[in-house]
Formats: sequence, C-alpha cells, structure tokens
Amino acid sequence: MKNLLLSISVLFCAVLSAQNPARKIVETTYLDIHPTKIKRFVELHKIMFDFTMGEERTLEDSWVYRHWYGSGATIVLMDIYPSAEAAVSDDFSVVMRRKMETMSEEEKEEMGENFREWWAFFDGHWDEMRAYNPETDFVGKADVDWDIPFVFVTGSYNTTGNMRKMGKAYMDWQTRPNVEDGLQLGGGVTYHYKGAGSDIELFGGFKNIEDFAKTVSTQGTDNPEARKTFWSMVDGAHADQIYVHVGHLDNGVFNLAGKDN
Repeated sequence: MKNLLLSISVLFCAVLSAQNPARKIVETTYLDIHPTKIKRFVELHKIMFDFTMGEERTLEDSWVYRHWYGSGATIVLMDIYPSAEAAVSDDFSVVMRRKMETMSEEEKEEMGENFREWWAFFDGHWDEMRAYNPETDFVGKADVDWDIPFVFVTGSYNTTGNMRKMGKAYMDWQTRPNVEDGLQLGGGVTYHYKGAGSDIELFGGFKNIEDFAKTVSTQGTDNPEARKTFWSMVDGAHADQIYVHVGHLDNGVFNLAGKDN
C-alpha cells in the first residue's frame, strides 16, 4: 500500500510539474530545537548532508536558518527541487547505504551514531511544500555574496483572493523597490502547495538588521497602488519571523555561513 501511495503521489506531482515547468518546489522543515543544542545540530547536519549527497539525489539547493525573532521554530530547513516529482522521490538514505558499504565496521559505527543523533533532532518536526517561479517570483541584486550570516525575514499571509495577484502586488510595492535601492539583497514569494502553511509566504534577505529596519521605516512610500492591492487581499492575521542564515548547499557540500567556515 505504501508503494502504491508513493507511486500515485509521484504521478500526480509529475502531471502538475509538466503544467508549469519553470516552477520550483521548496520543501520546508521546521525543527523545535533547544537553543543550547543548535550548534551541535548544525555540526551534525553538515556531516550528514555532505555524506548523503550524490548523483542519486534530486535536490538542487538547500538553506538552513536559525530563528532570531518571532514565535517560529528554532531551525528552518529549506530544500529546493526542480519539480514536485523530484521532491517526493528524493531519498538521502540511498546514497548513505551505498557509501557505507565501502566503510570499515568502525567507520560504519561512527557514522551510524552521527545519523542517530542527527535524526533525533527531527522528532516532533513539521513541514510543508511551497512553490515558486524563480523567473517571476524572485528578484535579487547582481553578484550577491550569500556566504554571510544575512538576515532572512518571512511574512506568512492568507488571502481572500488570488494568491499570485497578492504576491505580485507585494513584490511591486516592497521587494523590487528595496532591491533596486540596494537595501535588500533579494527576496520573493512562495505559494502554498502541500501540507500546513499560509497561502503565501513573502521572504527577503538583508545584509544586516539595520538595513531591514530601514526598509520597515520606508513602507508605503513606493507604489501606493500595489500597497493598496496587497492589503485589500489580506485575510485575517499574519505572522512575521526573522532568521539568520546558518549555511547552504554549495557545489555539493554544506557551506557554513561566513568566510573560511
């Protein structure tokens, strides 16, 4: 039955992906880790991430953020795939088993201990899948150095109308002007696809908290019509979170944020 359900899910995702080939899928995982254990989680995440990357994986990109302000999870993992089908079929354990076959018993035991400790952090996690088109739903400055602990801000909203119209309105009101002015490194919007989560999630990267604060103080000064359109479509309360970039996938390995990390 499990294999049948997986096959049906893969087929369904393949049909949806074919309808919009430019769309990417973001699989977001939220971990509620005690702050004193975050450093250890990051250490283990790099070990396991580097070990389980291989040609069998369908993962295109991955980003890890640590919570800084708000009421959200302490760690957020964002894995990016070329399609929903790729997200469903990705399996790090395939690479892990293949590599462990060539290891000594002592090495296997060490890696097994790392895996068990790392996997224990996922107890009680929750996740969702979101979609976005990098050609229309993201804008960024040229030649940005993302290998820094930049500030990552998200805003989760539900809407009474069309999600994409609402997302575009925010992009035109805030994201594009802030990137053009140089205050924002980049940003965009993702749309709910599967699992729990809001209709749209707005996100933005800033070099530091001071630059983010400047954008907040200037809200409403750019494209008032887009601002009006956005707020007219908001349904209920929204939630804002501020994170700090911990590391991301870079040439097949997990690169910790910061020079020489």
